[in-house]
Amino acid sequence: MCCIFGVGFFRDHRFVSDSTLTGIVSRFFKEAESGGRKASGLSIMREKSVHVLRRPVSASTLISSDEYMQFMHDHVDVKDEKNRMMSIIGHCRWPTQGSPENNLNNHPLVIGNIIGVHNGVITNDHQLFRDFSKRFDREAEVDTEIIFQLIRHFNKSPLSKTVDAIKKAAPYLSGGYACGMQNTKHPFNLYLFRRGNPIEVKHYPELGLVFFGTRGNFMKVAVEDFIDYAGEGTGVDIENKQGLVFNLWEKTMCRFNFRDDTDVKKAGKG
Repeated sequence: MCCIFGVGFFRDHRFVSDSTLTGIVSRFFKEAESGGRKASGLSIMREKSVHVLRRPVSASTLISSDEYMQFMHDHVDVKDEKNRMMSIIGHCRWPTQGSPENNLNNHPLVIGNIIGVHNGVITNDHQLFRDFSKRFDREAEVDTEIIFQLIRHFNKSPLSKTVDAIKKAAPYLSGGYACGMQNTKHPFNLYLFRRGNPIEVKHYPELGLVFFGTRGNFMKVAVEDFIDYAGEGTGVDIENKQGLVFNLWEKTMCRFNFRDDTDVKKAGKG
């Protein structure tokens, strides 16, 4: 089973050390590695740019590489006011479909303006790609791709809202999922949503940060090992068939619910 994790930076966050943030992300990778050692990757969303690194190697191998250290050196700058840090999402993969040697199968997936990580298994991806074959093409082999292809498809209109696109995509999907997502159209937002599979979320108001992970101990271990003034943090519940959107610029959180394929089938029978 894969693991996901990430961090959102509110506009007035208290981070001043790039090396501290790099240490926290590296610790997240170490904690998440138990969920999958076949591939690992992360995406750094900034106000005006996004940067993705994903490789068919374990997290331990990735974070000890010169490439990773150079990537973090180039793109982690917590004091840059002209291109602010917004969010980081990461993933450790245990593949159920799609070879890790094809890097397009590894997370974070990049589907146009949508960048996402997923823990779980979508069971009807082949059928959905056939159903939507005239609207978009499959780029890789992994089942995760259909989640973010559908969201991008429903988010194409200039006036469409990302939350509405998630709500429209969810009823098509069979299986379980816990997702973290970024959208280059809305770099200030961090999107989390789940069906079946868990996401633990914790807000650290003293730091101006929100963390998420497949398991709650990710946050506690990663943060407390590097920041002694972090405090306890406040847990944020995310129920089944529910999502959260953190607007990191406005420092707000929006909660939304969605239907799944079971709900739609029941409604059809009614």
